[in-house]
Amino acid sequence: MRADTQENVISDFVTIAGMLNLPEKDVQEQSLTVTAVKEWFRTHTQWLLILDNADNLAMVREFMPPAFGGHMLLTTCAQVMGKLARSIAVEKMDEEVGVLFLLRRAGIIAQDALVEQASHGERGAALEIVQEMDGLPLALDQAGAYMEEVPCNLEDYLRLYRKQRGRLLKRRGGVVADHPAPVATTWSLSFAQVEQANPAAADLLRMCAFLHPEAIPEELFTAGAPHLGPRLHAVVTNEGAFNEAMSALRAYSLVSRDITDHTLSMHRLVQAVLKDAMNKTTYQRWATRSVRALNEAFPAIKFETWSQCDRFLPHALTCGSLIEQEKMTFPEAAALLMQTGWYLAERIRYAEAELLLQRSLAIYEQQLGLEHLDTANSASTLGWFYNRQGRYAEAEPFYQRALAIYEQQLGPQHPSTVIIRRNYVASLQRMGRKAEAEQIEVRPTDSSQQL
Repeated sequence: MRADTQENVISDFVTIAGMLNLPEKDVQEQSLTVTAVKEWFRTHTQWLLILDNADNLAMVREFMPPAFGGHMLLTTCAQVMGKLARSIAVEKMDEEVGVLFLLRRAGIIAQDALVEQASHGERGAALEIVQEMDGLPLALDQAGAYMEEVPCNLEDYLRLYRKQRGRLLKRRGGVVADHPAPVATTWSLSFAQVEQANPAAADLLRMCAFLHPEAIPEELFTAGAPHLGPRLHAVVTNEGAFNEAMSALRAYSLVSRDITDHTLSMHRLVQAVLKDAMNKTTYQRWATRSVRALNEAFPAIKFETWSQCDRFLPHALTCGSLIEQEKMTFPEAAALLMQTGWYLAERIRYAEAELLLQRSLAIYEQQLGLEHLDTANSASTLGWFYNRQGRYAEAEPFYQRALAIYEQQLGPQHPSTVIIRRNYVASLQRMGRKAEAEQIEVRPTDSSQQL
């Protein structure tokens, strides 16, 4: 039975009454037909009734017989069932199962065949598709149906998906319309219902769409609240309102919440459909807000905060890619790149760190100029980065730049200037250039010679 609307439930009750040839099958008052079918369920056994898309549990409850001897199965996005039914979560497919399912669904191998019967190339392409869709069964079924109908091979579908993801997620292939609503349509309807019920919850979802899909720290929203817009700001700073927004999202299984770790997670295809549906202005607004909020929330980097930094790192890396993709050049973007690069260097992930630190400096130079203190700080960080790896010659020009700006802007005895000078001198000494180091060390004032 279709349980998405009351009209569909009643219509299918009438159909069942006809199948059972009940006396009430043709009565004008349809409520009498519904009552007759419910009575049949109550008095008979060995039947299975499936209520599909039963997201409105309060409505569905009205049509369930109070007692019955058969079985009822509800498919629903609702995560909270109360005493209505026992909840069984349909998890995403692991890679091995997903590959086998896709190969069978696309007709690459027979329905009873094993994965080894596909070629090595086919298995590899199937694995990439499963990873792109993060094991979502409905999306894999949709992909397989498309390949079966067009037809096209796995490699062609993967290439087309990466170019036209939004169009493919909206298209339902397959000759038999056994599940006519494609992934994008299914979730778009859920988004629309959330937007109507709780607009702030929809904003929270948009914000999450630009972060790493798993383990989003809830403290990111509270710390970054000033950058999230007035509607979402009011919700994330009010625990009760935040819980109500979460309830609205969980009602459609759009996010999951770990109450132990205080994190949120969402499927990456939910993120994809959300972003694909945004116009350019909305996309840029939430992309910018996510970067600014994350920069605000990223912990100060010291050994004691490493565990906190680890919570934010996947999201910072995701936003780092977003900054590059969208050519973001505002100062908060540069600051986030520098903080992330600094932390990666602390954890000996030098290749990743170097790229982020270089991009950070380039943004500062472009937006603030070569003589700005933030530019000097970014240059100094790059000097520190090369220095800690023993790449002293590469560190030198960055230390020189930073020191010159600090001496000019803050004066030779300012604490920040002293620190830069000390690091620069130490780097020169490690290269065996003691005379130059001594000259720089004594240059400013007598007091600096005591360092």
